[in-house]
Amino acid sequence: MRSTQAREHVVSMDVASGETTARMTAAPVPATAFEKPILEVEGGPGGISRDALRELWAFREVLWAFAVRQVKVKYKQAAIGVGWAVVQPIAAAGIFALFLGRFANVTSEGAPYLLFALCGTVIWTYFSSSASSAAESLVTDSALLRKVFFPREVLPLAAILAGLVDFAPALATLVVAALLYGFVPGVSWLALPLVLAIVVLFAAAFGLGLSGLNVYYRDVRYVLPFILQLGLFASPVIYSLASVPAGWRDLYEVLNPLGAAIDGLRRIVLHNDWPQFGVTLGALGWCALLAIGGYALFKRLERGFTDRI
Repeated sequence: MRSTQAREHVVSMDVASGETTARMTAAPVPATAFEKPILEVEGGPGGISRDALRELWAFREVLWAFAVRQVKVKYKQAAIGVGWAVVQPIAAAGIFALFLGRFANVTSEGAPYLLFALCGTVIWTYFSSSASSAAESLVTDSALLRKVFFPREVLPLAAILAGLVDFAPALATLVVAALLYGFVPGVSWLALPLVLAIVVLFAAAFGLGLSGLNVYYRDVRYVLPFILQLGLFASPVIYSLASVPAGWRDLYEVLNPLGAAIDGLRRIVLHNDWPQFGVTLGALGWCALLAIGGYALFKRLERGFTDRI
């Protein structure tokens, strides 16, 4: 690279004559002062490492930008925008209340079936939508993966964060509905963040693992709707957890964290009671293990994303 020179004035004085003279000299300036920083990307064996976590933290603003972008794209030119996050769980809960609560007489733990079903649909709607978006995120933004460098896990995690924008108004709708039915919030409502953390962590584990697999096997996009459909009936969204045999109930809630989250939410909102902390912590720990496993699988498959996508 051609070095760039900067001119400087040098002032000198002849001591004998007392005259002062000035001359201009050319002093070299290091070429590095004008060079752009170079980011070197080195491939590794894959897997979770401190460097990967530090890199993800360094790109946290990029993660936030992708989450905001996804929300804007999702509701672009939508008449009611985020209002769809309220309409969807209410409409689903209304249909369940009509056909299951009124016609089939499905038990609702002594609460109005509409409110009972709304507790389940609020959690299920967030999980299914955010997990689906996360699973498709790498394929949807495949052009970015070839042109721009950033931690690849940013895309599925951004989908999980973007889903919280829908989750918040849906939860607010549940609170308003509970107040209209005469359910007054109590001290047990302080346990809500613990219950909600289960859902977010489980969605992240689900989305990270499937997004990596979706790059290699496009069958994931066809299997995923079927899995979510089965999950709707395998989770206590439209029925009470009491339907599960008592001997298997705790194990069921831990292995299916959505069961623990929905039951915990119903205990808090409908019964003004604390969730079962043993089961809740067990489900939260299982979600953490699943998240670590999903992230490890993602990092292991990450090396071939550019070639396979």
